[in-house]
Amino acid sequence: MGAPKAASRSAPTSECASRVFLDSRYVPHLHPGGEAAVAVEGVIDIISAAPGCMGVLYDGAFRGVHRDTIARYGGLIVNKQHKGNEPQFYESLRPGRCIHELWAADGRIAEKVHYADGTAELVPVPIKRLERRGIQTFRWYHLLAIPCRHGLHEHRVAVGTTSRKGERPPGKSDEERGFHRAEHLQQIPEISRTHQLVYPYRSDAESGHSQLDASLWNGRLISYGVEAQQLLTLGFVLAQNSTSRALHEEGAPMFSHTA
Repeated sequence: MGAPKAASRSAPTSECASRVFLDSRYVPHLHPGGEAAVAVEGVIDIISAAPGCMGVLYDGAFRGVHRDTIARYGGLIVNKQHKGNEPQFYESLRPGRCIHELWAADGRIAEKVHYADGTAELVPVPIKRLERRGIQTFRWYHLLAIPCRHGLHEHRVAVGTTSRKGERPPGKSDEERGFHRAEHLQQIPEISRTHQLVYPYRSDAESGHSQLDASLWNGRLISYGVEAQQLLTLGFVLAQNSTSRALHEEGAPMFSHTA
């Protein structure tokens, strides 16, 4: 019988064969929200049990609704921005004698710059820092540093979560404005140095999935029923984690470094 769809989460270290699986869950056929919905539940459970967990790296299956849930819980989501998202006008900022036309594009705020030849371009606005605020329900902000001939302007913009009706003054919430903020403004924008440094670790997670496939005859779990297949998956995860723990306790890498 074929292997069931599963969502797993793991954590790497800098040593070879030292990845640790933190969670693995069965994704029922036609489950509402699919794999991403099951993964969100797992991420929140891990963050609750491990205070040092900052967030999750995931692929494009995470959309705004998934990022919103995790961000409200205090977690960071680093994933690819959906390519179908078109730039959306955000606001016109008038800090003084100047006007800055801000748009949401490629997961971050960009300024529409007009050139003498009649063309225009959306130029990403530098992000000074990412801020997290809140105690039980969290909010995230980008502190922008908007370049201007009159001097630098600092401007704070909410990111990562979509405000709902009742969370803002009447008519001011993202829901009422029709702006899906969590979909269009990422905590860690894809076009950023931080994203480029961190996101490649997601590809490393696929090595664990490849090891599971390689351990199976013809790439299939030889068992019948969800419970039996989950038991085999659990056995694989325990074996991998036991190996990682043994290597960690030995304090030496499995393979020596070569020039």
